[in-house]
Amino acid sequence: MACSCVAAHLFHGGDFGMSVVIQQIVTGLSIGGVYALLAVGYALIYSVFDFSNFAFGCVMMVSAFVAYYSILAGCSVAMGIALAIAVGILFSVFIELIAYRPLRKKNTSRLFLMITGIGIDMAVTNTAVNLLGANYRPFPNVSVTEPIMMGNIAVGKIDIIALIVSLVALGILWVFLEKTKPGLAIRASAYDTSTAGIMGINVNQVSIIVFVISGVVAAIAGIFFGMKYAIYPSMGTVSTKAFIASVIGGLGNLEGAVIGGIILGLLETFVSGYISSTYRDLFSYGLLILVLLFMPGGLLAKSKSDKL
Repeated sequence: MACSCVAAHLFHGGDFGMSVVIQQIVTGLSIGGVYALLAVGYALIYSVFDFSNFAFGCVMMVSAFVAYYSILAGCSVAMGIALAIAVGILFSVFIELIAYRPLRKKNTSRLFLMITGIGIDMAVTNTAVNLLGANYRPFPNVSVTEPIMMGNIAVGKIDIIALIVSLVALGILWVFLEKTKPGLAIRASAYDTSTAGIMGINVNQVSIIVFVISGVVAAIAGIFFGMKYAIYPSMGTVSTKAFIASVIGGLGNLEGAVIGGIILGLLETFVSGYISSTYRDLFSYGLLILVLLFMPGGLLAKSKSDKL
């Protein structure tokens, strides 16, 4: 009934309808920004090592819980976020050193690397459920209930903050990859890791940098997802949406990952607002299937030499 009323206002072209549309767009961009951060993490690792890091979700979850418990223990919100990012980096690098690197040194099939990532994610998530319980926890000491009023438009504070932080983080990452020597090394490794090694690039060092970046974006995404919704042990499953976004944009393509994340965030928001949140996942996976059927390489498919 509520959706019907909103739709009626929208189609009659009133100010209320336009306000709702703008609110939906801002919310969709906010969620899309979180998806884009996670999708970039997927795309970055895939571009260099040709496998998807399915342990990404547990890094996101662990980082969010670190922020949660740090703030509960008396840390400021800024300190809690900083600690969460630090732990996200350490945990991401730990997974690379302990799980992925030994397998890569043995030239293990990329399929086994992805299976390992799934196993790590399941193990960490189930451990968190057993230790912490499956309850949903609201993010402490963060006021997100009062909206920011812009004329007739009420926009959630956390939506604005998440969108700005996501865009800034993505901008910094772009500058890092395009304008710095480590970024050049990452782009060279994305072209061919073997050739990059022959040319004097330390591929192991590149892998550390890539997983550090992955840990940072996972932590930021986890924190903002927790602020907007809640923190719980299985929250890392949202990274599946980021994987969808990465595939839609084109695996290994950072620009495509960002575009895919924004498209998916907007799609889910409008489906939830004007149809039903029950069908949100149906539309997301439906879009994935359509892209794979008609554009298997994604919206911005690139050749191996053009990745990143």
